[in-house]
Order: sequence, then structure tokens, then C-alpha cells
Amino acid sequence: MTTKPSIEPFPSSVLNFAYEFVSRMRNHREVRKRPSIRQTQAIPQLLSARYFRNGEFTLDDFIDAAVFTTYPLDQKIARIVAEDIVLGRKQRREEQNREEAAAVAAQQTIQQDRLTEVIAQIKREQALRKIIKKDKVEAGYQYLQELKQRGQSDLYNASQDYLTDGDIVLRGISSDEQLKSTASSELLDRMGNLTSKDIQNSKVLDSLGDVAQSPSSAEKVAAKALRGDDDVEEAFSNLARRDPATAARALKMMEEMGVPDQETLSSMDSELLKSIENLSQATSYSSELDRDADNIDILVKKAPENYTLDQAMDLSDSIKKHTGHDHSAEVMKSFNENYESASDQVDHSQLAQHAMDNQDWRDLVDKNTDDLLQKARSRSTPTDFLMNTLSQMSNLHSKMGSSKNGDHWNEAMQKVTDEAVNSTQTKTHLRKTVRQASRMGSVPSRQAIEEAGARLGMTEEEILELVNPDFQVIKSLIKAGVSDFERLHSLISSAKLTSNQLKELADTAQKSGNQSAMGAIAHVDFGAALGQNMPSGYGSLGGYRQPISGTDKDRTDMVFGGLLGGPATNIVKIWYSYRDQLPPELKQRLKLIAKKLLIDLGMRFAKQTMGSSMLGGIQQSTTVRPFRIGDDIDLIDLEETIDSLLSSGRTSFEAVDPEDFLITECYQGQRAFFWALDKSGSMDDPTKLGMLSISVMAGLYGIQQDDFGVVLFDSTTHVVKEITDKTVSVDKVASDLLDVRASGGTGGTQSMRLALDNLETSRAKEKVFIFNTDMYLSDQEACEKLAADMKRQDIRVIILVPQSSHNPNAADSLAKAAHGVHLPIDSVDELPTKLLRLTNY
Repeated sequence: MTTKPSIEPFPSSVLNFAYEFVSRMRNHREVRKRPSIRQTQAIPQLLSARYFRNGEFTLDDFIDAAVFTTYPLDQKIARIVAEDIVLGRKQRREEQNREEAAAVAAQQTIQQDRLTEVIAQIKREQALRKIIKKDKVEAGYQYLQELKQRGQSDLYNASQDYLTDGDIVLRGISSDEQLKSTASSELLDRMGNLTSKDIQNSKVLDSLGDVAQSPSSAEKVAAKALRGDDDVEEAFSNLARRDPATAARALKMMEEMGVPDQETLSSMDSELLKSIENLSQATSYSSELDRDADNIDILVKKAPENYTLDQAMDLSDSIKKHTGHDHSAEVMKSFNENYESASDQVDHSQLAQHAMDNQDWRDLVDKNTDDLLQKARSRSTPTDFLMNTLSQMSNLHSKMGSSKNGDHWNEAMQKVTDEAVNSTQTKTHLRKTVRQASRMGSVPSRQAIEEAGARLGMTEEEILELVNPDFQVIKSLIKAGVSDFERLHSLISSAKLTSNQLKELADTAQKSGNQSAMGAIAHVDFGAALGQNMPSGYGSLGGYRQPISGTDKDRTDMVFGGLLGGPATNIVKIWYSYRDQLPPELKQRLKLIAKKLLIDLGMRFAKQTMGSSMLGGIQQSTTVRPFRIGDDIDLIDLEETIDSLLSSGRTSFEAVDPEDFLITECYQGQRAFFWALDKSGSMDDPTKLGMLSISVMAGLYGIQQDDFGVVLFDSTTHVVKEITDKTVSVDKVASDLLDVRASGGTGGTQSMRLALDNLETSRAKEKVFIFNTDMYLSDQEACEKLAADMKRQDIRVIILVPQSSHNPNAADSLAKAAHGVHLPIDSVDELPTKLLRLTNY
């Protein structure tokens, strides 16, 4: 009465098995590394080799092929999934899950009133009375009483793992043979997932022979051992050579059953240990037997040959979980000692993830840093490569467990910083590099700056500006008429001057007529440039904001003129920072500049991000055709229609047929975009609002307006433009964005539902939903359900978040639900490159 396999071990079953296995693994929630399409090719290749060698397949061959081609840390899950496919257990498991889910839901429902419960009980009793045969129940009850009186506890106890007393009575089981047959049937349904107790029960229930034919090699060997077969040692030895993990499971069951004798079990253990050749197999051994493999020290030393540091440390953690023995320090030491051959298996991200307060970890950090410096020298733009590395290291700094580790990490960052400075090619490049590194918390050393400056032909004054950009140096440059905006802005930004000092510099710039200097000051502190004493920067503007009083017209004109010499992205941020403090005439003037620049930025970023081709849902062509019933009347070309009628000799238009009208021919476009933008209180920051506005304008110009929608949301939702709305102008969208007020709670459900409704109406081939938020949502669960709906409708989801301040766990969870992308943005300038990488324009 064994469970029949759902597939036959024939070559014709290989492709279906490979496809089904990979599909299930990709959908499995606990898989760490999702398999790619290559695994559907690797499984048939491995099975083909085994078929040509042995001349036939077994079901174990299918399971082995699935396990051996899977990422080591996922092999345990792979074995369960493969056995599910072979044994056809998925449907039964899904039914069981549905039953369990229904039971949980029933427990959580509101309690029914007493009358309803009584009525339901009466109905159940009436239904049972119809289906239960009285004579069978009586026979079952009588047999159960006799069984208990006979004292045959082995049979009764074995059956109790599969049948309750109620089952025996209601099924009308009236003999030992019936009991054994029914209980055996239940036991064999668990084939492939049996325990040692199940196998012992099978002996009592006379189904041990069936278990000895189990598709699971571990169960087969354990059953043969319990049955006392002479070839059990040979079968175990073959299994150990072929699949040590399964052999470990078989050994565990035999040890729990106490068969064969202790000497034979020790011999089997020794045979299994000889077959363990890597850390992954040692982990499987430990997870089954709760003890270390004898050669664990050797395997740890060989770990760099087969695994990345991350993989080896995860395997070590798994061994510790089952045995209590921590081998992580030995793993780190092994990678340190074998670094020359394993340098590709280690990087800063892995080292930060597994930071240790020991010398081996510190040595690895040093070696990996030196390797990066060497690689940078062979690149065409070494400074850019090193600055990207520095940015990554800066973000990883928070993972350092101890201050000692943090200090050593800072030393490594200092090496990267100084090398980046030494690799700069121009004076401007050097200034920019020093400024960026300082913002990341790694200030270049004085020696590195001096050497780079001397190499690039800088004067002592210019070098001093970089080494020590103080107030007097900047003031003397402004007096001397230096009008290099980039240079002055870099100095003022890095000098950390007070508001009064900035105001004094602005006074100096006004007296000397240095408009570029005035613009540089305005980009750091707009109020100081206007001659007003007020907090510098948006972060200090919380609470009450003192309006700006009357200003000098000439000075104001100089400020606004100099403002245009700086980056447009910063001017947009200045608007959000100071709009509530400006008098009406200055506020309107700044808004007009910000709006123009916002539109220009949108156009520029759209070209960088999406190319110059027209994209969107329904695109118009240059050809026309007669109107047909069902066509959109907005596509009628009146000029072409009138010209056609006149050329055909028509002089009266009192009677015109529908086909007389000519419409512009259309064709299917590429993409439709819908943006949902968070304007809740947590987004109350000019950098966040600036990124929000510019990203929307870039999208607006990247595709046609007819296939672009925008909503703003906090605790409520404000529609700026729906996809079907063709009347909204670019000016209005820009104006609405500049008037955004960040306040209220963060609820994204309504905006996501609007996006779904809008994108459903679009006829674009590809539909993209961009969720711009910091992910501090009050309705995370509801948003994840809507994200799953978007996935089912093939809507691509991009979650755009400010890198400096967002909830990464919530963003990852939402992206997972939508099968979308979580895209952190550090600055607006990163938008084109990162969106380009995602959208493949």
C-alpha cells in the first residue's frame, strides 16, 4: 500500500521535473538565493550524465540532481521540494494548509450568539446521523474495547499515531488486520517525511516492507536496518558516497532506533565521515546528528576554495545552531591565511556583515582595501571608482560591532580617501573630491592634499584653501575679485561658517560687486545673502519661521543674479527652505525661477534617463485615415479634413458623413507611468521634496502626458493628473509640485488603488508605478496587498526612497510583495543613472 510516485524515472520526465522544481523554488519564501533559468538546464545535463553511465534512472537521481545544482544553504529546502514533486505531496499539503488556514480564520471570527451555536450543533448531529451506519459504529466500538482489554499495547500505541479512538469507532474497524491496514495507509501517505518512530511503527503494522521501498533513500536504508537486511551496510556506504546529507539523515534514524548494533553504527559513521568533503556537507551532517564532523577543522581551512566569506560564515552559524560549537573565528582565519587564492571571495560588504574583534578580520580589511587601491590604478577613472567604494564603506560603517572595529574601518576609509585625492586629474576635480569625501565623514589627510595640489600646479594659497578653508581666506578671495562659483561654493560649504560670518561675506561681495560670490553664499544660506539674520538651512527652520523684512533692491538683484550661477537642483531646494519667509514679491520671483528650472531639469533628466525617443501609451504618426465608428474624436485632424474636402470639390459642408473626417493614425506606444508622491510630515525636508518634484518632471517629459499620472498623498490623496486627463499643462504640474506642503500621516493605500485603476485603462505595453516615499507608512499591510495585485497585472513597481532617511525593512517588504525594486537615492543627480539602469532606456 505504498504511495505511488507522481513521476516515472524515465528520460521523458526530466524536463517537466526540472521546470516544476525551479518554479517551486523561485516561489518558496524561505529560499535565500532564487534559482535562475540556468538550473533548468543544469538538472537535465546532470541527469543525462548519470543515465549514460548507469543506463537507467531512479527517483533518487531526480532528487540528487535538484539538490546538487542548488545553492548550498538552500539544499535542505531543495530536497523537500524535490521529494514533494516526486511523491506528489504538494496537493495534499496545500489542502492541509487550506484546512489549517480555515481553522485559524474560524478562531478569529466574532463569536456567534448562543442560539446560532445550538442550531449549528443540531444540524451537525442530523448530518452525522444520516451518514454513520449504526452497525459499523457498534462493531468498531466493541473492537476498541476488546483491543484495550487484550492489553496488546504495541498495536494500539502504533495505530494511535495515525488514528484516534474516534476514527476506529466511526470507520467501523473490527479486526487487527483492518486496523493495521488502515493505520499503514495513513503512515505510508507520509512517505518521504517519515521519522524513526514511524519506521518502528511500520514494523508493528506489518508495512515495514513497503517502507523499505520508499522513494527516500534515507527511509529505505533505515527500514532495511530495522528489518535486519544483510546488505544494509553496503546500501548505506553507497548512499554516503553519493549523497552524504541523506546518509546523515538515515544514520540519525538508525541511531534513534538503535539498529544495527553499536559497532555497526560506528562503522557507518566512519564511512559517512570519509565522504564529507566540504563545509556544506559538514553542515548537513551537524544539522542531522547534532555533532561536528571529525574533520571539521580541515574543512574550515578548505572553505575559501569553495565558498565566499558570506556563505562560509552562514554555514558556520548553522553548525553552531545545532552543535553549540562556533567556528566563525576559524573561518575568518582561514580566509586570511588563504587570501591570495581567495581574494575574489571576500569584499568589504561581507567583512562589514561579519565584523569580528580579532586580528584576522582586521588583516582581511587591510588586504581587501589594498586590493581595491591596486584595481583602481588600472581603471580609466580611478577617483570615481574609489569615491564609489568610499560611499559604500561609509554606509557600512554602522555595522561595526565595537569601537575598535570602527577605528580600523576608519583607517581603511582614510586609505581610500587619500588614494582618491592622489588620483585626481584637475584642480576642480581635486576640490570636488575633497568636498565629497569630507561629507562622507572621511577628511583627506593634509599630506595627500598637498601632494595632489603640488602635482596639479596649485599655489600655496589654493592648497591652503583645501587644507584649512577658514573665514579670512574666503573673505580675502572675495575681496580679490575671485569669481569662480564652484571654487567659492566649495570653500564656503566646507568651512562650516556661522550665519553672521556668511552675512559678513555677503556684505563684502556686495561692496566689491562680486555677483558669483554672492550666488555662492546664497546657495549655502539664502537669508544671509539677502542680509537677514535667520537660521541657515532647512533643518534649523522647524517651528516658528521669522519672515524676512525689507531688503535692498540692488542687493536682491545681485543675489538672484548670482543664484543662477549654481546648480538648478539646489535652487529648487532653496525654494522649499525659504518660501514661507520671503515677502510676496520675492517669493513670487523665486517661485518663477524655481518653476522654470524645475521644468528645465525635468527635460534634461528625461533625456538622460529615457533617451530622445517618444515613449508612452498611444503615439500619433504622420499619416491620416478616414474616421471609423469607435475612434477617438480628439484625434480628428480638422486641417487635413478641410483640405481633403476642398481638394475633392466640396464647397458645402452642411451634410458631412463620418468617413469624410480624417483622423491621425496611431500606434501602440511603449510605457505608461504613474507616480505616487509622499508629502506626509516625515517628508518635510527640501532634499526629499526636491527629489520628489524633479523626478516627477523627468517622468513627465520622458513620456507623453496622455500616459502619465501623478498623485500626492499623506493621510489623504490629492490628484495632480490622471492618465486619462489630457487638459493638465506642464506649468500646472510644476506649480502644484512647488506648492506641496509636507504634513499629516502617511497612508499610501488610496494612491496605490488610484494607480491600479489608471494603469488598467492605459493601452501601453509596459506599465510602471513609481512610489516616491520614505516608507513610514501607517497602512503597510494594505499597501503590500495592492502591490501583489500590481504584480499579477504585470505592473512594474519602483520604490524610490531618500537614502538618508527611510525605513529600509518596510521598503524591502513592499518591493518583495510587488516583485519590484527598492531604489535608494542619495541626491537628485543620481536619478538619471539609476533610473536608466532600471528601465533600460
